[in-house]
Amino acid sequence: MEKRKFTILVVDDEKIIHESCGRILRDEGYTVETALSGQEALLKLKEKQYDLVLSDIKMPGMSGVEALEKMKKEVPDITVVMFTGYSSVETARDSMKLGAADYLPKPFTPEELLRVVREALQKKLRSEENREREGRFQEITSAIHSTLNLREVLNLIATGVVKVMKLKGCAISLLDKKKEYFKICAAYGLSDNYLKKGPIAADKTLSKVLSGKPESVLDITTSPHAQYLWEAKEEGIASIFSLPLKVGGEVIGMIRIYTADPKEFFQDEMELLSSFAQQASIALENARTYEDVREKYESLKDDLWEWCEYDSMKIR
Repeated sequence: MEKRKFTILVVDDEKIIHESCGRILRDEGYTVETALSGQEALLKLKEKQYDLVLSDIKMPGMSGVEALEKMKKEVPDITVVMFTGYSSVETARDSMKLGAADYLPKPFTPEELLRVVREALQKKLRSEENREREGRFQEITSAIHSTLNLREVLNLIATGVVKVMKLKGCAISLLDKKKEYFKICAAYGLSDNYLKKGPIAADKTLSKVLSGKPESVLDITTSPHAQYLWEAKEEGIASIFSLPLKVGGEVIGMIRIYTADPKEFFQDEMELLSSFAQQASIALENARTYEDVREKYESLKDDLWEWCEYDSMKIR
């Protein structure tokens, strides 16, 4: 988080609060501006965009809660943290129902102030990232639905996962008929050497995927049963997250996500990855009706296995 890029508005009728908060926050690299009332804060919000507003609850004239309601009406995605005295804690809690990100009881220490500010800004960034991801996902979904070429669809999904989630790489693999191996049929962000390492055994290390559940390896260097451990280290892979692909309720493949640093996925990230897996499953389901795949379901899997023979010229 690059703090120098964040601008914070401190709203309080006491100048000593402006001075103390300003000093603490500026020392941490934030840009700080101040307002002595809710009315002044609203005027400033019309002229400038702020990353965070710190507002006292009790102020002469317009209260902090009233100011919060007006701020949310004018700028719905504004992030606001409320300052409150001990006697107003319940009011502060109620303000969170109106859209406040958090509250901070007075008096507070510099450490408490910085903690609340960091957490509020992290929530703001995550919200912005989620909106951006949703927008990109919709774009990719539109592109997917504009083509009936299965290879193109799966390549779009693999590419989209990496770019939308900002990950190292992604591979889409299908099971052979005997359910002994997964073989890559689309990938993005991974080297040819890594993709040529061979098929992935559908053994106990992927038992969750085979039963239709996501499976993760947080740190591949500490996973004694990880397949192709040396190749993964050479590729710079730290974590692997796998999601099953289903057709007709049966697992026929998986989407595998790779990260350069150990990573646990948040719930919203898991949901978005599941959406990509669903798109891939729909594409495979629709493959039954494609001009070059007209056989019954078992034949479809055989055809896809042969079709997915790795071709380094087609996977980027």
